[in-house]
Amino acid sequence: MQPTVSVTEANYDFWKSGTIISALASTVIFIVFLMLEDPFWISITRLGAFVFFALTVLCYLQIMNGPISVLLDTTDSEVIISYQKKGEIIQEEEFAKETVKEVFATSAGVNVMLQNLKPSIKTFKIRFTDTDRELNLFEFSGRPLLFEKSSQEKVEQFFKTLLT
Repeated sequence: MQPTVSVTEANYDFWKSGTIISALASTVIFIVFLMLEDPFWISITRLGAFVFFALTVLCYLQIMNGPISVLLDTTDSEVIISYQKKGEIIQEEEFAKETVKEVFATSAGVNVMLQNLKPSIKTFKIRFTDTDRELNLFEFSGRPLLFEKSSQEKVEQFFKTLLT
């Protein structure tokens, strides 16, 4: 039996940076709004300040819950994938070891903007023996989870020893 592997999703840092940048932009645009006298520019800066404030709130809501951690474990016949937030298991998946054909990291399905900002992040796809269709291995709330290079190596090593 191989040891348990724990990895954390990568795009959590993007939400932190986005919150700080949008809060600063909102503050600066609001200060400019207070100094203007032309009604046209007042309305544009008011709209800009609101947009960045809304973006700040949305980004903060994303980081408030914390990043999702994925815990990979095995039994004699199954692979168990547990999704955790703040140390609490929120979802669990199980599948039989003998049904796993291939697991690989890929950039397919990664948001183009995130791909350009950080080309090393990837998601994992899995193929089973009963179908040739590729499925996302780590998916939570309908979105594939993205991982840094170090986490990718851990997951690849886990499945490499599992499949041999």
